[in-house]
Amino acid sequence: MRLLVPTCLRLIGKCPISILCRCHDVGSSSRDGISFTGKESRTYSKWRTWRLYNMRSRGMIRLKGADVVPFLQGMVTNDVSQLVGDGESMYTMMLNPQGRVLYDIIMYKQSPESDVPCILMECDNEVTKEIIKLFRKYKIRKKVDIAEVSDDFQTFAVLPSQEQSDRAWLPMKQGEITLCCPDPRLEAFGWRIVASDQSAVLAATESDCEIEVGEEREYHTQRYKTGLPEGIVDLPPGQCLPLESNLVFHNGVSFSKGCYIGQELTARSHHTGVIRKRLVPIQFDSVPEDVRSGDTIETADTKKNAGKYRNSLDKYGIGLIRLAEVKKRLVISTSSGHCHGVKAHIPSWWPQEGEVNVQQ
Repeated sequence: MRLLVPTCLRLIGKCPISILCRCHDVGSSSRDGISFTGKESRTYSKWRTWRLYNMRSRGMIRLKGADVVPFLQGMVTNDVSQLVGDGESMYTMMLNPQGRVLYDIIMYKQSPESDVPCILMECDNEVTKEIIKLFRKYKIRKKVDIAEVSDDFQTFAVLPSQEQSDRAWLPMKQGEITLCCPDPRLEAFGWRIVASDQSAVLAATESDCEIEVGEEREYHTQRYKTGLPEGIVDLPPGQCLPLESNLVFHNGVSFSKGCYIGQELTARSHHTGVIRKRLVPIQFDSVPEDVRSGDTIETADTKKNAGKYRNSLDKYGIGLIRLAEVKKRLVISTSSGHCHGVKAHIPSWWPQEGEVNVQQ
């Protein structure tokens, strides 16, 4: 497969910078929060108390070299050239040649020590070595250094102590951590921090901000309530489609950047506009004990196939549901003979057209 190289790439600046939220200059403040000037207008509400989660389930890969951007352009769904400009982080996926999801990835622009571009890639730590192997398979003669750096860079998620519908500002000191930015999948879902260890994150906390350390399980429960898939359990490699996994809603795909592996089916599905199933948050009537990933979700009255169960924690989970059935009463019948009642709902962050499709 031929990888298309952008005709013009803007080089990363030479100035070393510690925090990714650096590209938002304070423009003005108002009673609604803090406003920032830049490529797009952003307003953050002030929030004092936060929960910090060490994401031990996530690994880190570093790609460094003159050909990093053109190499990744042919490997992932999003437009990596944005990280050369004002972009600080992005959500993306790697697909197989048939257009099915292999891995979900969050990419960060790291401050370079020289003119050489450097990108950190957060992924499921179970597949870090597989991703590196795949990269090296396609690298050929590209000037790209690929290395696992999970021991040097740890990922942390920081969520407001109470659920927020708007962006909340996280004040952090420069110099203590590697980078900090809003979650690129859904900015109302807190912040992402990359640092050497937890003590560095706590040391970077401003005096007017209170951070309590929580268990990673709590983070995943909140993620399921929100409807965000993450990792190979929620997105089984080779078994799910990117648009059904809400990749467009999470700004994780570019339909104008050129060719990449798996592009054909993704572009065709997008332009036809027909997405009959999507990942949505689900809630069980009681905590299930014998439900397995891939179990069939049915309508309670007619036993019609409504979708597939993916994963859950406590009563909250995520499932691939037919949009025509999402508002109906649903059940999951297990191999042990149990029948679990399930409710699916449309997330509040879905765009209006998603809600219209469900109504239709």
